[in-house]
Amino acid sequence: MHKLVWLILVGLVIIIYGFSAQSVYAVLPSSDVIISQTQIGDSSQSRFIEIYNNTDTPVDITNWCLYHNSASGKTKDKLVCFDDTDKTLHIIFAARSYALIGSDKFGVLGDLTIVKGLGTSAGGRIYIVDGSGVEKDSLGWGNVDNNPEGQAVIFEPDNVNKILERRLISPSVYADTNDNLLDFVSSNFREKYTTGAISDVIDICKNMVGIQVLIPDGYYLDSGDCLPVPVDVCANLDGLQIIIPAGYMLDSNNQCQMDICLNIDDLQLVLPDSYSADGLGNCYPPPPIDVCSNLDGLQEKMPDGMELDVSNNCIQHDECSNLPEIQTAIPNGFTRGVDNSCLLGLLPLQLSELLPNAAGSDIGNEYIEIYNPNDTDVSLLYYLLYVGPDDSHFYSFPVSSHIMPHQYLSLTNNDIKFTLVNTASSVRLRAIDNSFVDEASYSNPGDGLAWALIDGLWQYTNRPTPGNVNLPMLIEPIADKVAPVSSSLQPCADNQYRNPETNRCRLIPVVSSTVTPCKDGQYRSEETNRCRNIVSNVVALTMCAEGQERNPETNRCRTVTAVLGASDLAPCKAGQERNPDTNRCRNVISSIPVAAYATIQTSESSNNYIGWWSLIGVGAVAIVYGIWEWRQEIINIIRKLGAFRHFGK
Repeated sequence: MHKLVWLILVGLVIIIYGFSAQSVYAVLPSSDVIISQTQIGDSSQSRFIEIYNNTDTPVDITNWCLYHNSASGKTKDKLVCFDDTDKTLHIIFAARSYALIGSDKFGVLGDLTIVKGLGTSAGGRIYIVDGSGVEKDSLGWGNVDNNPEGQAVIFEPDNVNKILERRLISPSVYADTNDNLLDFVSSNFREKYTTGAISDVIDICKNMVGIQVLIPDGYYLDSGDCLPVPVDVCANLDGLQIIIPAGYMLDSNNQCQMDICLNIDDLQLVLPDSYSADGLGNCYPPPPIDVCSNLDGLQEKMPDGMELDVSNNCIQHDECSNLPEIQTAIPNGFTRGVDNSCLLGLLPLQLSELLPNAAGSDIGNEYIEIYNPNDTDVSLLYYLLYVGPDDSHFYSFPVSSHIMPHQYLSLTNNDIKFTLVNTASSVRLRAIDNSFVDEASYSNPGDGLAWALIDGLWQYTNRPTPGNVNLPMLIEPIADKVAPVSSSLQPCADNQYRNPETNRCRLIPVVSSTVTPCKDGQYRSEETNRCRNIVSNVVALTMCAEGQERNPETNRCRTVTAVLGASDLAPCKAGQERNPDTNRCRNVISSIPVAAYATIQTSESSNNYIGWWSLIGVGAVAIVYGIWEWRQEIINIIRKLGAFRHFGK
């Protein structure tokens, strides 16, 4: 298993190296200060460290320090720091420039001097730390085990001078892959070293972010702090006013003016109308006026839908002062009159039929009928009914009573508690504004006779029609009504008949009108004496569609159902038979014999792929496991191959 994993890992290393060999040297340079060259040596030898600003902008390296660690990390030496006792000074490292830190034996005057040694080629580490304690760059060599970047640099046996130099990847740009083994190579002393790129800069403004070598425009220096030059916000006032004085506001000309009313928004140069001042700079409006003293709470303005009466009380606005109660809108059927009055704008309603002397009990049988000649619905809310010889008894109609256009409405003495006397009386209809609408008077009504308006004339009829068109008197033969007359009785006059119950002579009611002929297409019913439309017995029927016939019972078209014989049916498919009940084809279900042994599940040929997929899955797991177990070796191989390829160039 280990051999298989090793072969797989070697193949993966070759593939990974092929894709990554070029990218190792194409890493972007560091964005800060790095170690560019150093000489390793003990205290008796010349030694130096060269650093480089690998960016295009100056870097503030104030309070940065260089440190040295032994190979084991037990010894830590501070080599040199870029600091100054003057806290206003900043040490600036120029862009794309070098700084040299050397010993007195180096032979070149560096920017700074170190007095401690850097150890030998056996191992060690030097590193740069910024002013906040963050490590910026590190170089480890030999057998160091204390935090080198990546892998430590390995010294070659012939490296006599022990010079390590960072690799250039382009002019003025050094490589920084965070791996010392890839970034540094053995080298020799340069012919010339550059110094003087480090300079001291005084920060004039301690309180401002960044380095201010000059006082910014609009600022002045105050004890090391740069403060903005004060602006006189009130040029019209004596002296310097950095802020607007209390009690003042800016006017439209940016002049500071005394605000008379401090408690009111915006500048008040004079006291507003009707306001009063308390002497402390506050202005108050006059107390509010209650326009509706008769209502609860403060009403500063007239509430919607209300008005003042003669006593200056707020009352509900009445659209119709001549009608009882409050009318918030002109009622339906009324029009605006003079002096806020409302007048009926409809045709007058008509009293059309009365039944004062009902046959039998009067309760629930006496009625008053009203006709609506208008084309609109009329509500009876705005009408009153007067019954009797004078106006001492009047009645309101039931709530929501109304009459449809050109319809009759019959109201009994159960609906309205009126009484129609059997002698003589009258019924009057008035609008709610007491204007006269209509009147009907009667006298001595016979039993069951209705007093009706027929063809414009009031007359008695023996055919009451509550809620319908009135019908005239139906005269029956007198012989059928008159009982045998005793020879002792005086014969009745020609215009009289004998009452079979009382055996007295009574006047024959005179029908003073004729029946209006029916319209074309109508006939008079013998039962009701009313006109009815002639209904034609012949109805034009639409012909049935093809494949349909007319049902003699419903006279509707229905689909013709053909009776198919056995020869007309399509034969059933193989494995099917015809159902004798539905005449449809159905599958033939054969009986299944019972086996004498238990069934055994068999596998299908498609399951052969399971083994292959299992093998592939196990192989993938083995590859991943091998890469994880040998990850450090793979990384070292890739790095060595990269370094070997570079040295070959």
